[in-house]
Amino acid sequence: MSTHRLLLATLSFAVVSCADPTAPVPEPAASVWAPGHRVVGSGHVHTPAGLREFTFHSVEHPNGDVTGSFKVVLPNGLFFEADVTCMAVEGNTGWVAGTIRDTNAAAVIVGTRSLFYAIDGGEGASATDIVSIAAFNVAAGGDLAFCDARPLALPPLTVTAGNVQVR
Repeated sequence: MSTHRLLLATLSFAVVSCADPTAPVPEPAASVWAPGHRVVGSGHVHTPAGLREFTFHSVEHPNGDVTGSFKVVLPNGLFFEADVTCMAVEGNTGWVAGTIRDTNAAAVIVGTRSLFYAIDGGEGASATDIVSIAAFNVAAGGDLAFCDARPLALPPLTVTAGNVQVR
């Protein structure tokens, strides 16, 4: 995680000719869906029930398609895995959602959606990364609405061992 971030979603670049220093500079790009975004991470967070493990990777391809997966393992060994259906990036925060494809938890329904957000706190010993709890059993369409709205309503958890990168 670099303290210097290239924010593809909010910056655009202009080449200004030396022959024409008055050439207009284009407005910054408004879309948060610029190809090339990545939201990746793995590690542990402390919960009241104990240590929760997580791993995720989500990549936006040049054609706009998004691929990836994520897995959450609860302190009691229950887990679920999902294939990414959408993602959004704004600054150092990434929102990721997907379809649950595997679980050993009776309360988790395969085929429903799961979603979470992650915040990249930077590099170094003083950096603090955040991941939200992962909502699950969300109805179809809730994943896309989550990525579009980019809410921060899910409870955040501090990553105590691991790393999150949002690009």
